Amino acid sequence: MSFIHFIGIGGIGVSSLARYYLATGWKVSGSDAARSEITDDLKKRGARIFIGQRAKNIGQADLVVYSAAIKPENPELAAAVAAGVKTFTYAQAVGELTKKYFTIAVAGSHGKSTTTALIGLIMIKAGLDPTIIVGTKLRELEGPPFLEGRSFSGGNNFRLGQSQYLVLEADEYARSFHNYHPKIAVLTNIDKEHLDVYKNLAGVLAGFKKYISNVQSDGYIVANREDENIGRIIKSEARKSQSETNNKSQKINANIIWYQQGKHKLSIPGIHNQFNAEAAWQAVKLLGVKKSVAEKVFKSYSGAWRRLELIYPNKLTKLKAESCIYSDYAHHPTEIKATLQALREKYPGKKLVCVFQPHQQDRLNRLFREFTTAFGAADKTILYPLYKVRGRDSTGKTSEDLVRAVNKSSIIYANNFKKVIKLIEPETKFGSVIVFMSAGDLDSRVRSFLRSDLLS
Repeated sequence: MSFIHFIGIGGIGVSSLARYYLATGWKVSGSDAARSEITDDLKKRGARIFIGQRAKNIGQADLVVYSAAIKPENPELAAAVAAGVKTFTYAQAVGELTKKYFTIAVAGSHGKSTTTALIGLIMIKAGLDPTIIVGTKLRELEGPPFLEGRSFSGGNNFRLGQSQYLVLEADEYARSFHNYHPKIAVLTNIDKEHLDVYKNLAGVLAGFKKYISNVQSDGYIVANREDENIGRIIKSEARKSQSETNNKSQKINANIIWYQQGKHKLSIPGIHNQFNAEAAWQAVKLLGVKKSVAEKVFKSYSGAWRRLELIYPNKLTKLKAESCIYSDYAHHPTEIKATLQALREKYPGKKLVCVFQPHQQDRLNRLFREFTTAFGAADKTILYPLYKVRGRDSTGKTSEDLVRAVNKSSIIYANNFKKVIKLIEPETKFGSVIVFMSAGDLDSRVRSFLRSDLLS
C-alpha cells in the first residue's frame, strides 16, 4: 500500500484530494495548524491527523503533497526534501489526475464553485458517474449526517466516481490552474483578483491565457460571451468554433463555445447564477446530456456551503426572531455586489443588512476604491476588522478607513464580534435579511453564536 502525507490537510482543496487518495486505497496522513470539522471527518475516514507541523509527521511517506500556503522552510516539507521523498504542490498532484481523466475544469474569478457543483450534479443525474473535486461542500455528495444551519458537515467536497470523467474547480491562485490539462475548460469571468500574485489585470489576463492554452486540441473552451476580459484573451486567438469564426492561434487550438445569461428555473437567486447555470448547461451538453436532466438539477439545487447559505432559521433553534441570516464567501467587490443584488431580488420588501469582513490586506489595498461602491444595495452595512492571511499580508488600509471613505450613516464599523451582535440584534426583531460576508473567521464565529441559540 502506497503512503501519502498532506501538509495543510484541513484546507478545502487539499482535503478533497486527501479524500481521493483515501477512496482509492492509499494510506493517508496529514497535518494542519488547527483541528476542524474537516480534519475530524478525515480522521473518521481513516486518515492519520497531526495538529501542528513537525518533521517526524511525514513518517515513511512515498509522496508528500502540500498546499500553496506552505513555505519551503516548513519543517515537514524541509524534511521530505532532505530525505529525497517525492513532493508535489496540491496543484501539481491534481494536474497529474487531469491527465488520467476526461477533465471538465471550471475557472474564473467568480462563480467557480457553483458552476462546478452544477456540472457535477447534472452529470450524476445523467448517469455519467463523475469524480468531483470542488472548493466547497455540497449536501448532495456523500458525507456524515448533515445538521441544518449548524454547519455543512453533512456535505462533501469530493466524490469518487467510476467513470472516465473528472469535474474540477480550477483555482487561479498561485497559478495553480496552469498545472491542469482539461478536455473541457469553462471560463465564468475574469476580474482583478489575486493581485498579490498577478500584480495587475494584464497579469491576470496572461495567467488565464496560459491556462486555456493547456486545453487539448480536440477539446472545448466554454466561455462567457458577455465578459469583456474573456473576450480580450480569446477574440482573435481561437480557431473556427461551432458558433463563430475567429483567427487561429498557435497557443489556443480548442473549439470555443460561447454562452450568455441563461433563463433557467433556479432555486438560487441572482443574475450571476443564471450565468453559472448556463455555463454548466453548455458544458454538459457537449457530453450528450439532455436539457431536461439539467433543468431538474437547476430547480432542486439549493446552494453550497458559504455560498448564500441560509444558516438561520434552522431546525436546531426555536425561532422567535423573524429574520433570515445568510453566510456567504464573498470577499471581492464584484462578488459583494452580485450577492447583495441576489438578496434584493429574493426579498424585495425586506431591509437588507450586510456584515462584511475584508479578507487579505493586499486585496483591500489594491481594490479599495472598488470596495467603496460595493455596498450600495444594502440598507445597512457593518464592517468587521480585516482578516489577515498568514504569510501573505503586510500593512495598509483598514475597515475603519473604508467606513470613512464611504462616509454614509448606513455604514458602521464594529471592532469586535460582540459589537456586531449588539448591532444586529434589533434587526432580528423586525424581519431584516442579514448576510455575513467573509472568507475569514467571521463565518465560524457566527455559526458558534447561533449554535448557542442566543437569538431564540
